[in-house]
Amino acid sequence: MKFANRMQACVLGTAALVACSSALAQTPSYSPDPPPRVVEDRFRVEVTLLGASIDTRLRVDESLTLPGTEISAEDDLGLDDFALMPQAEITLLPGNHHLLRLSGFSSRRSASTVIDEEIFFDDEVYEPGERVDSELNLTMFGLTYGYRFLVRDNAELTATFGIQITSVDVNALVRSRVVRDAESGVAPLPMIGVEGRYDFTKRWSAEARLQYLTADIDEVDGEILDARLAVTWRMNPYLVFGLGYRTFTIDIDSRDANDPGMVDMNFDGPLLFARASL
Repeated sequence: MKFANRMQACVLGTAALVACSSALAQTPSYSPDPPPRVVEDRFRVEVTLLGASIDTRLRVDESLTLPGTEISAEDDLGLDDFALMPQAEITLLPGNHHLLRLSGFSSRRSASTVIDEEIFFDDEVYEPGERVDSELNLTMFGLTYGYRFLVRDNAELTATFGIQITSVDVNALVRSRVVRDAESGVAPLPMIGVEGRYDFTKRWSAEARLQYLTADIDEVDGEILDARLAVTWRMNPYLVFGLGYRTFTIDIDSRDANDPGMVDMNFDGPLLFARASL
């Protein structure tokens, strides 16, 4: 009887072990997939807020032989010397080495002030004590192609070539006696540059961008510098927050008989941005 009981227990134990093994073999694996790598991003959207200090000098000439008065838009015309400027960009990354980015930002300022010196502006003369209404608008759209010649999990280095379409509109008038159209200029400007990223840890990174142009084309001498440096914190594989500094300078001197004059605009200040990626 004891032998029979032992055989029965052995058979039951073996059956239980086989059943347990079968159940373990059929249990699905719930281990998470590895997180996506930054270099495998294919689409990025970034929204930025720039706190820009602005310094603008300009001159609108009546003709090539009759230059206007070079003035400070902030000091002489009363335009704001600080602005919160929202910006946006979309980046596509087809393949492992290519980058295509569309970006844009604008600055629109207006003011009314009593001037304290004589100003020659185009074919008008503004006398001391007159109230002058002025506006100065800058709009830029950029299309940038980049080749990522260094692509690693913790670092990227990219050479870029871009086209910036720049529009500048400026006007100043005395409402009681002057009615005039704004002076404006639109030009596509090619820019070359470099940008990179380096990861200190899985969450903290440093980023830098630089684009530059200097050219003398069709009686227009121009120089543009756009640079930014930022530190980023990665909340998860799909969302990044960044804090940095950006400086943007546009300096154009026109000797064109139809639109002679100059404009020198500088924007620089801290920026805060959020970037989503897929």
